[in-house]
Amino acid sequence: MGKKNNHARLLMLILVISMITTGCGGSPSNTGVAQNKNSDLTEWSFSKDISDPLKATAGGDDVTIGDLDTYGVLVHIPGGTFEEPTEVTLVNPDDVPGYYQDEMDGLGAPISISVGEGPVRLMQPVTVTMKYNPDELSEDYESGALYFGYFNENEWQYIKADVDRETETMTFTTSHFCLFSKAKLSMDERVDQYVDNEAVADWLKDQTNSMTDEALNSAIEHILIDNLKIKDKSMIGQIYNSVLEDDEWSSMVDSIKNGDPAMFNQNLQVLLGKKIVENVPASTLSSALEALTGELGIDTVEKASEAAGYVAEGRYKDAAKIIGEHIADKFMITKVGKFAVAAIEGQIQSWKSEEVEAAYQAFKNGASSSVPWWGYQVEKENFEDVWSQMGGAARQLEIEAIRLQNEARADAGMDPLTKEEENKIRAGVKKDLEKEFKSRIQKDAEIEKKKAELQMIMEMYKESGFMEKGRWGWTDSYELETRLDVLMHFKDKLLKDTGRKTIKSGDFHNEEAVAIEQLKTIAMGWFSTDDPDERQKVYEEFLQSEFGISLYPTATELNGVWSSAALIITEFDIGPPPEASGSSESSGEMGCDLSDIDIYNMVKAGLEEQKNQPLAVGMEVSLNASGSGTLSIIDEEGDKSEFAASYNNGLLSASGVIEGTGLTMQGTITKNNDAIALTGSFKMDLSDQAWIKGTWTGNK
Repeated sequence: MGKKNNHARLLMLILVISMITTGCGGSPSNTGVAQNKNSDLTEWSFSKDISDPLKATAGGDDVTIGDLDTYGVLVHIPGGTFEEPTEVTLVNPDDVPGYYQDEMDGLGAPISISVGEGPVRLMQPVTVTMKYNPDELSEDYESGALYFGYFNENEWQYIKADVDRETETMTFTTSHFCLFSKAKLSMDERVDQYVDNEAVADWLKDQTNSMTDEALNSAIEHILIDNLKIKDKSMIGQIYNSVLEDDEWSSMVDSIKNGDPAMFNQNLQVLLGKKIVENVPASTLSSALEALTGELGIDTVEKASEAAGYVAEGRYKDAAKIIGEHIADKFMITKVGKFAVAAIEGQIQSWKSEEVEAAYQAFKNGASSSVPWWGYQVEKENFEDVWSQMGGAARQLEIEAIRLQNEARADAGMDPLTKEEENKIRAGVKKDLEKEFKSRIQKDAEIEKKKAELQMIMEMYKESGFMEKGRWGWTDSYELETRLDVLMHFKDKLLKDTGRKTIKSGDFHNEEAVAIEQLKTIAMGWFSTDDPDERQKVYEEFLQSEFGISLYPTATELNGVWSSAALIITEFDIGPPPEASGSSESSGEMGCDLSDIDIYNMVKAGLEEQKNQPLAVGMEVSLNASGSGTLSIIDEEGDKSEFAASYNNGLLSASGVIEGTGLTMQGTITKNNDAIALTGSFKMDLSDQAWIKGTWTGNK
């Protein structure tokens, strides 16, 4: 096969690709107040590993105290933990307060770390590692049960441990010194810890709207001000409000809440193109498009001219498609979703830190030397005091925020943050935390209400045996927290599919809530079998009988042109590079001939550039009532490529061949009120050994 034919096949491949892809609980207010417990105090029994106090002076350099082999504990103190050289003492105390066995079992010898009298906050996070003895635990102990206890002068509180089962060690970081212990938490206490975290996480997810709204505003300003040079603020606000009022926007925000930036990114550029054309006067938009210069690239200028022509002809849909795909910087659009997800995940993870929860409780209630609270001495609702005393906890938040943003930047193909950008992140961490502290005070009643709901759900799950290993399909690989995650996700699925917001007590649902007994019934049906088809059948029948809900839209409801659809290449394999001779004997019968080394490298480079970049496509579905028909991909000229399609029980499939290139697509269809959404995957078979895979989404 000659090189001319090779180039023809390469052009065909590019055309096809372009067409297809164009603190930890409690409160300082409770200090000094006896808690109601279900058991008597258990006295601590232990033998000392540290017979004489261990001392070290901590200053500008890192120091360690202790030794794992000799004393069973090692404390690492970073340089700068104290403003001046300070002597630190590590000891096994003589007397240790008792504990309640319905909360925990004490393990080994507690430790006390101190720097003189009274509480102290640390300027850097200090790492504490302790050995634990597996003989003190049951044979099937779970790593998630191992915590550190901290005594707050009134009761034990708990700090999650990082457990290394190979070295039999437990590790945590602390920003204050006091009395610590190793502990194995009871199932009930672990559930309580989980509920506290989930209630706060739910509240934080509700803050997602403000984050995505800010991302939306920056994306609109990027297109209008930076690219189209339209600086009318009222017009920007009009487009912004128009997007917020669109039903599609709410489903996009949900994808961000669920940690899926791809869905958000794929739909954002399409939606923005549509809203810009709808809200910017035709004369203004045409002038802006015609005035674009080569700074944005020749291809962009050509597309802008084409879009201006469409505006003049009244072909607004075609103009919107070009603006969304070509005037909007795909790189910028892609990073918007990634950064929003990183920021939200960072907030949720930070609030799971006992140190952040403790700082909030000190902020909410105040703390003094006479009523110690994690070493704080602050006035009520004085954030500056709290932040200055957070010390190492604050530094850890800054480090995590910078790490998450750098990961998101690397994923988006960007350079790491500069020092100046890192400093902006640090300032943002403080500002955001203050905003969250003040917001949470206003929302604490709602958070407590959510805790009560979660506790009711957990009690039902516990009584029904859903938390026990060996039942309902739980194997040893599922630790308690993982089991709880699965159960919570199932609850969330039921709420989403029924359009309800909460779980309520009783047997019967209402317009806002699913009844706890209904959740129990369908959970038993779902988890009683491992067969996914049987699970789905039981679930669908339950929704129909209890709520009158058909989970999937009918085939004919899918018909017509979809408001948005997009594909994104996630992986590909075009085989090993060919011999430099350019021999084509090994080329396959289907698709593109990649046997020429130059063509091979061009195709590979092109695919790498397209990878993880969401590209909008036109899509039209035509099915009969039984679910058979066609799915069409529409190019920029309006030409259609038809594929045989079928639809059954929420699964839409399509397949066909374009110029020798095989394409298969499969997606799950869901319906929420009048909005229909598709999430799935596609595969292109370029030859016998070369393929491209990716995700497929759409909204109607």
